[in-house]
Amino acid sequence: MSFDDPIYLDRTSLELLMDDTDQHRICWMFHDILSDPKIAWMFDKYAGKGTPIREAWTTMAWVAAAQQEDSFYVLFKWYADFYGPPQRGDLYFVERDQGPDGEIRVRWMNMEFQNKLGPQGRAWTSSLWSRVSRNASSFFGESDFESNIIYRMLQVLDVNPGRELEAFDRFLGSSSDQAKGQQCATLSVYFRSIQAIEEIIYNIVVTDGGENAIHHMHTGELLEILNRLSDGTDGQRTAQLAAMFRELADGFLPPPIQAPVLGRSIGRNVMARTQDGQLRWLRLGGSSGRRLLRELYWRVAPDRVWDVFYRWQGEVFFTVVRRPVVRGMPRGVYLLARFEDQTGMDITDLFWLENLSGGVIHLCEGEFFDELMDQLLSGTIREASMAGGGWQEGDFAARTMVRLKRVYDRSVRGVF
Repeated sequence: MSFDDPIYLDRTSLELLMDDTDQHRICWMFHDILSDPKIAWMFDKYAGKGTPIREAWTTMAWVAAAQQEDSFYVLFKWYADFYGPPQRGDLYFVERDQGPDGEIRVRWMNMEFQNKLGPQGRAWTSSLWSRVSRNASSFFGESDFESNIIYRMLQVLDVNPGRELEAFDRFLGSSSDQAKGQQCATLSVYFRSIQAIEEIIYNIVVTDGGENAIHHMHTGELLEILNRLSDGTDGQRTAQLAAMFRELADGFLPPPIQAPVLGRSIGRNVMARTQDGQLRWLRLGGSSGRRLLRELYWRVAPDRVWDVFYRWQGEVFFTVVRRPVVRGMPRGVYLLARFEDQTGMDITDLFWLENLSGGVIHLCEGEFFDELMDQLLSGTIREASMAGGGWQEGDFAARTMVRLKRVYDRSVRGVF
């Protein structure tokens, strides 16, 4: 069965999703083919929510590429009046099990925490639906009813064989490479989501022997959806386009350049200075470390950012270097982080923030970061926290350096 247990979003996760949407760290687009009440009804029934949709309502669909590989968001907005505001929104996370032959998994994103909120709080949670529309318009210049964006993108592909990356570079204009990569990733999702719907229906009708289909939706209705999708799309062409736009997204977002390189000799000196107290580290506690780290990755290594609902567990330490205590380790603020990513791998990275005429974030390269992290975890380190919010304001790197230095100075005052 393609439908899995729901994901329970808490308020912080929803705030992060809203921030990602508002700050364009996620790219949404209107999906003309999935904007079908029968498809949305299928999701609603099989997700096991027990909250039936009124038959007279109609729906519109949006998709966005998620951070995890082979995963994406689907949002259905339900309307009593097609030209009025939505009465309800249903958000789903769709992923494929590891490997090209892995099964599709659909998980409803449960936001039942909002039931404990007052009218103002519930209005805040519902504001996600309008934020998604604004985000889509910013990226694609489309209205909620625009479907020609796909036609225009396909024209660019068809007239520029072998030169797709440079053609889209010109077509998408002055946007950053990161924004262009996001758009191509979501265009890939546009086509992959059609494949996913077809696979889901096939699993229900064939693999499950039709029993669940008979119980929830008539098999004939599911086959009608499948036939309509098959008639309107070329399965082979859809798969090729999904792969091509994914390749274009990777072309716009190459792996991060890791510099400076901090060698073994520097590592030995850093650990020695840490041991004797010349370098003092603080632990960023609470949610401030998680949110700050997510922002840092977004700016220098967006492929390492995790999905908003991911229950991140990790450690973030930082120190302020006002004079080069260790030769080869320049002035600035250093953040050392370790966490387990969504694939189960342990990630340990060191960031260096410098401030000349403006703040600059570096992702360092070195071989001693795990040993330094082990040293810090084995000792007694003071904990500090930063006030939340404001990441997007002004020069992020410069502002973050100032905030971390203030936290550091308050914590170590009187120590030296």
